[in-house]
Amino acid sequence: MLGLALAAAVIAVSHPDRIWASLQQVELLPLIGALALNVPVVVLRAYRAQVVVAHLDHRVSMRHMMPVQLVGQTSSALTPAASGDFVRAYLWRRSDSVPLRVGAAVVMFERLYSLWLLIAVSVLLITLPRHGVFGWVAVAVGLALGTVAPLLFELFPPAIEKWALAKVTRGRFFGRFADGAQGMMDHFRALMRAPILLAWTSFISIAIFILSGVQIWLVIAALDHRVPITQAVAAFATSQVAGILSTLPFGLGSADAILVTLFAGYGVTVTLAATVAVLLRAVTTVPQALAGLAAYAMVQKGSTEAEFEVQ
Repeated sequence: MLGLALAAAVIAVSHPDRIWASLQQVELLPLIGALALNVPVVVLRAYRAQVVVAHLDHRVSMRHMMPVQLVGQTSSALTPAASGDFVRAYLWRRSDSVPLRVGAAVVMFERLYSLWLLIAVSVLLITLPRHGVFGWVAVAVGLALGTVAPLLFELFPPAIEKWALAKVTRGRFFGRFADGAQGMMDHFRALMRAPILLAWTSFISIAIFILSGVQIWLVIAALDHRVPITQAVAAFATSQVAGILSTLPFGLGSADAILVTLFAGYGVTVTLAATVAVLLRAVTTVPQALAGLAAYAMVQKGSTEAEFEVQ
C-alpha cells in the first residue's frame, strides 16, 4: 500500500494528463529494443550466479539456472530487502544437489556485493564525469577499489562473526540452525577473499548495470529525448539502491521517485521523467515478473515429474 501511495504521488505531482499525452506519442521501436534487452540482462545474472556457485566447487546447468534466476528475481522483488532471493538456494539444492549452506552463501554474496557495486556506480557517475578526463580516471580508480573492497572483510576478527551468529541463533528454535549458519559464513568468507572471482563478478555486474542503463536510455529515446548514457546508468543504479533499501515490493514508489528526482536534476522535465518511470515498469518490471511466474510453474512441474519418476 505504501509503495502504491508513493507511486501515485509521483504521478500526481507530475501532471497525469501530461503523462498520458506523452504516452500517446511514444515511438515503439526503442521500446521494443528496451524490452528485448531483458533477455541478456537475465542471462548475465544467471551466468554470474553460475560463476559464483562454481567457485565453491558445485555446478548448476544453465538449463536449471535460468528458471531459478527468474524465480529468485520475482520473489526478491516481492519481499522486504529482496530477502526472497534466498529461495534460489533451496531450488539449487533440489535441482543440482547444491548444499543449502553453499547456496545461501552464494545468494548473500551476490546480493551484498551487487548492492555495494550499485552504490559505488551511483556515487561515481553522479559526482565525477562532469570533471572531464580527470573525472573518468577517478571513476575507473573508484570502480577498481570498489571491486576489491570486499577483501577488507578479512580484517574483521572471526570472533565478532561467531559472537553475532551466537546471538542470532540462540534459543531452541534458531539453535538448530547454528551449524548451518556458521558453514554459510565460512563459504561467504571464501567468496569475499577471492580477488579473481571479485573481478569477474564485478565485470559481469557492471555489464548488467550498463545494459539496464541502455534500457532507460531507449525508453527516453522513445519519448524523443536524449540523455548521456552515463546519466541513464547512474539513474538505474541510484533507483535500484533506493528500491532495495526501501524494502518495498518491486521498489514501487521509492525507486520511481528517485528516478524522477535524479532526472529532474539532470534537466529533464518532471512530467517526462515520470513518463519514463511508468514506461520502464512496463518494459522491465512487468515482463520479468511474468517470466518469473512462468519459470516458477516450470520449476514446480519439473519437481513434480522428478518425484513421480522416483516413486
